[in-house]
Amino acid sequence: MTKTLLIVLISLFGFQSFGQDPDIFQTWYLESMYSEEFNITIPDITPPISPSFTLNNDFSFTGEGACNTFAGVLTYDDVYNEFQIVNFTSTDLACEYQEHTDFENIYFGYFWEDGVLYYDINTEPTTGVQYLSLDIPIFAGMNFRNVQLSNPDYKLDNFKIYPNPVSELLFISSENTVIESISIYSLTGKKVIDVVNETNSISVSTLSKGMYFIEISSASGKSVKKFIKK
Repeated sequence: MTKTLLIVLISLFGFQSFGQDPDIFQTWYLESMYSEEFNITIPDITPPISPSFTLNNDFSFTGEGACNTFAGVLTYDDVYNEFQIVNFTSTDLACEYQEHTDFENIYFGYFWEDGVLYYDINTEPTTGVQYLSLDIPIFAGMNFRNVQLSNPDYKLDNFKIYPNPVSELLFISSENTVIESISIYSLTGKKVIDVVNETNSISVSTLSKGMYFIEISSASGKSVKKFIKK
């Protein structure tokens, strides 16, 4: 009798444990968005942005667009392997660039209340990078990965920046690559520093405290990284 009860309890626990892949509970970086009318690739947006989506174990979520942040709550249906959006809110800052505003109108539009999102996760066997697709019940959806983006033809580790956080001088280390220009953007997408010459360091002493994006350009392409000015 005791063994039978234990089996029943284990079965019930297994039934109540959500069937979704536990790997989904992490921060994902938006790579592209698509529909029947458009296909938007994030590295093509200028000035560069780093939109994200973070799903927590309690199915609450947060994220960043171009100049605004958002938050909300999902529920999960393990029969249909789908999420339903319970609520969604975002900040309402005015983006400095129209391209950023247009992007957020589309990105945030995927999270309408009572909407449905189907998901799929794949792992690249050689790199371990994971890819997440969130699709809605028409031909439209979003593609993410769990590492930040850079130019797809450019290795993520070709450039390293240090120290990070930084107070005065930020150094850029590269292997066999000549830096052609460096641009630094605020979180709102405003270019605050622009240097066009061959250099491996840049002074950030005049910047206010906070997070910034550094865009490093070379003949091989561009790489975008985050750093914190302290």
